[in-house]
Amino acid sequence: MGFLSSTVFTYFINIVSIKKFERRDMLRKSIIYKLSAVFFISLLISACDNTTENNPPADSTKTFPNKVGDQWNYAVYDSLTGTVDTMNVKIVGTTGVNGKDLTIWARTSSTYNDTIYVNVDMNTVYFYTDPYPDVVDKKIEFPLEVGKYWINTGKITDSSIVKSIESVNVPADNFTESYRIERNWGGFNVYGYSVTWFVDNVGIVKMYRRIQGFDNIKETWELLSYTVQ
Repeated sequence: MGFLSSTVFTYFINIVSIKKFERRDMLRKSIIYKLSAVFFISLLISACDNTTENNPPADSTKTFPNKVGDQWNYAVYDSLTGTVDTMNVKIVGTTGVNGKDLTIWARTSSTYNDTIYVNVDMNTVYFYTDPYPDVVDKKIEFPLEVGKYWINTGKITDSSIVKSIESVNVPADNFTESYRIERNWGGFNVYGYSVTWFVDNVGIVKMYRRIQGFDNIKETWELLSYTVQ
């Protein structure tokens, strides 16, 4: 009888131990499931944030004026010659070359005439100096924000950064929020530095550029008037 009681007691203890183990195991699995769910949700949120950052909306360049008929008039101050001229920049048409849709920008002053070609592709605006767009002369990446940095591989060296948001007073208006974009570039025996002040839905309202090379340039452009759609 004593042996039977001992056996029953041992069996009971084993059952209790098994139940306790099962409860601990279930609790451990529950904690693991909850932690896994939290980790998965955090990872998903992070991925969504990165996707938004690395892939801006397709219309992020909509603040860049680029329609036929848009035009800007600038006063151009030449520091090397001490002269002042007026430059008209006007979008005069469109064309398509090598699978790229281009707008044609004509620049005209009393001593200077040329044409540039602009292509907007997703979040980037590309500028070309010829109608067969193989080499990018310069580019601007949107949306603009302080600290944004990009490189143009079309030149030996070419980097730009949005340094700040500033108030700029030019003859056309006092613009309280303009993006200050600083650019450094270099080619074969030619080096350039520029500061561009860009205002959403207006365009470039002021520009300083300095070029050293075959032709030395040091001038400042200030917006006199503009018409954009």
